[in-house]
This record gives sequence, C-alpha cells and structure tokens, in this order.
Amino acid sequence: MKHIEALDAPYEFTPDDPVDHAALQAAHPAFADFAAKLGNTSLIAVPGPPGGAQVLAKCEWENPSGSVKDRVAYAMLARAVHEHGDLPLTRLSVLEYSGGTLARSLARLCAGLGVRARFVLSSASPRSLLDDLAADGASVVLVDRDAGFIAVIRTALDLAARDPDVRLLYQHRNPANLAMHQRTTGAELLGQLAGRAPAAWVASIGTGGTLIGTLRALRARHPDVRAIGVTPDELPYGSPEPPNGLPKYAGSGGFGDGVRQPFVTLHEHEVEHHTVSYPQCLTAMADFHERTGLRIGSSAAANWLISCRIAAGLTPAETVVTVFPDAGTPEEWRRIS
Repeated sequence: MKHIEALDAPYEFTPDDPVDHAALQAAHPAFADFAAKLGNTSLIAVPGPPGGAQVLAKCEWENPSGSVKDRVAYAMLARAVHEHGDLPLTRLSVLEYSGGTLARSLARLCAGLGVRARFVLSSASPRSLLDDLAADGASVVLVDRDAGFIAVIRTALDLAARDPDVRLLYQHRNPANLAMHQRTTGAELLGQLAGRAPAAWVASIGTGGTLIGTLRALRARHPDVRAIGVTPDELPYGSPEPPNGLPKYAGSGGFGDGVRQPFVTLHEHEVEHHTVSYPQCLTAMADFHERTGLRIGSSAAANWLISCRIAAGLTPAETVVTVFPDAGTPEEWRRIS
C-alpha cells in the first residue's frame, strides 16, 4: 500500500509551481482551451447593508465549467500531467473525492486530455452532476451521505493506498490548490481593486484553498485585511461533533471530530469563523435573485450573508471583498421555486 498523509497531519506549504504552463498548453490543446477561458472573472458591487461598507464579489461562474473549482482542477491536473512525464496520458489515471463542482471540472478536463478519471462522492450528489460525469466518461463511487463528507475523503484515501496505478489529487493537501488561488484569484483581485485596501476578505471553507491562497496574495500588499471564513451551521469548521449527513450549503463544511482543513491551519489564529444554515442560504439565493436578477449558488449566498454582516460593522468608505463560487445547481433552484 502507498503511504498517504492523513487529512489532519501537520501541513507545511512551499509556494512553488514546477509546471511550465506554456509548454504544457502547447503540448496539450485541451489545457490551452481550458486555460484561455479560466480566471479574470468579474468583480462586481452587490447589495450590502445600509450605511455599511461596500461589498464586492468575484463572479466565478464565468469560468469554463461555471465554478471556482475550475482553477483548482486545472492546477492539480497540470501538476499531475507534469509529473507524469513523457508517458502517454492514456496511462494516467486520477482519483479524487468531491462535493460536486470539482468533479465536474476535472471530468471535463480529463475527457479532453484522454486521462481516466474516477471520483468518490456522497450518495446525496445531485442527478445533474452524476449525468455530467457519466457523459465525460468518469467512473463514480458513492458513499453513504449519513457518514459525512469525511467518509468520502477517507474512502478515496483508502482506494488510492490500495491501487499503485492511480494518482490521488488530494485537494485538501495539494499545494497546487493553494498556489493557484494565490497566483490567480488573489492577483486578479489586487488588480481589480487598483490599490484600494479591502477591510475584509470573506470566503467559505471547503478545502480552504480559496480563503487562504487569496488571503496570502492580498496580505502581501494589504497586511491588515481581515480573514473571514464561512462554514455551515450544520457542521462548522473544527467542530468536535461527529460527522453527519445533514443538508448543508454546497461545497463547504467542517469534517467533525475536531478535524480541521490543513490549509486553514496555516493561519489558524488569524481567521474569524462565521456560520450560516442551509435554509438561510436558500432564502438568500432567492432574495439576491429578486434584488439583482442574478442567480448565485448556496455557497455564494453564504458568503454574501456573512459579507453583509461584516460590512454592517464598517463605514461606507470601507470595502468587503468576497467570492461567488458558482450560480447554483438545478436541484438547489428547484428547492427554491
């Protein structure tokens, strides 16, 4: 069996990127096509609290598969292909667990490259996701939703340890995840803010890659920016409670049993934690759509709610910046309508 680091093992991060992206894209047109549509997403003003700070949100549904996870999918797969060397990509088999959107992004990119893809998902995964993965030729292992997302991760780790021919991408500990957000999401925000110092950066914690990678870029220029992490009421970050299968807003959440996301532990004492319930997110999705005409997903709704909470305690001259990871799934919008 291969040795794979435990999810809660101490984590150290070196922000290196060994991949020559220009050469990789020249060798593999699917990477070039994906990269051409990736990133540089819009930063827009969104409704905030009366008398409070301005709230700006980065619209990640503009990425090629409609999600912030496109950035991570590209970065992790690029590193895997780089380390695969000159061997044919048909001999590369990747394995990853996912709450949904990362699997969709990876499956699309793997299909274009001819890489075999296998995913471990919760049995609560929406039919629209499973259909998309099947259309891209990916195989799927489902884990009982009542065991919580940590059981999904542990199943993937066990499968990878037992199969010497498969490469686990391991999004919670893959340095390409954190580096990609520092190099792209954070750098883009700095350019869009044009020197304006944000008072706070708000992001939901799935892996913590978006929150921490972007934070590192922002603090390199604006060291006083507050870091606000958002997780579900149903299982917050670092919760000592056991894992559960309660419905939660998409793509984020604690693990239970006191386990913490490795990336977030790098800035453990600098992140302020807030929680939002799934019903609150669904209500906020409908409210935001009514007020703006835009559709946002449940994780975006959670970020918006907490951004407004933070902005309410600031002045109109200040700015809160957040991210809208996607526009939501058909299943979420059917629950609202």
